Amino acid sequence: MLNINRSAFIQSGLRIVTMLFIWMLFANISLKMFFVNPKLLHLTLIGLAFAALLSEISKPKKNMLFVIGVDVVLGILLASLYLDTPSVNVWLILIDFVLANLLLIANFIDEPHCRWIIYGFISGTGLVLLYTTSYHHYFSLVSLMYITLLIFANIFFSYYAFMKKNNQLSMIIISVLLLMLCLTLSISFLKIILITVILAFYVYFESRVNFRNHEKRANVSSVSFLLFALLICF
Repeated sequence: MLNINRSAFIQSGLRIVTMLFIWMLFANISLKMFFVNPKLLHLTLIGLAFAALLSEISKPKKNMLFVIGVDVVLGILLASLYLDTPSVNVWLILIDFVLANLLLIANFIDEPHCRWIIYGFISGTGLVLLYTTSYHHYFSLVSLMYITLLIFANIFFSYYAFMKKNNQLSMIIISVLLLMLCLTLSISFLKIILITVILAFYVYFESRVNFRNHEKRANVSSVSFLLFALLICF
């Protein structure tokens, strides 16, 4: 049992780090800047804690002690951020924080599709916006397109966390929207083909996998999302 718990802990940790790395990619900032720029480093610590909080939403059994601990750390980091930068952009990530906690209260928002959509909107979007405005000091149309793409990608690749039945129609519709958004970013034809393969694979995987196998579904989702993000952002 100890080995199983340790394995699950390591896998969960890797998924959290992967989630944060994906958000960093969508910010379109040189990776080294996240560790040398004080503001970006502060935001990265917030992102790590927020990714840990979101990881609990997708789990069938929540560790509420872990959630409380993360909430305390995240609350302190967000408070210090607001005191340093009291702007509208900070309020967006504060709203994400509140909504994430509401999703952890199962009886408060219990409709799966509603939970799924909310998760897609709050998963990293506020952080990516803060990354962009903190580093570039402006927000461009291209940045808006990347955040829009991130929202739809969040929804697509978090299917495993909210949907229990093998009904992939919604996934197919979202995958088509994702491809249309990719085309607006002037991505090369080869990358479009590879992205199509990743999206098709994930739809096929979800149509075949046992919905009770949470760890397998979560791991495949995380790897598929990472490959998708690498193709989009590099």
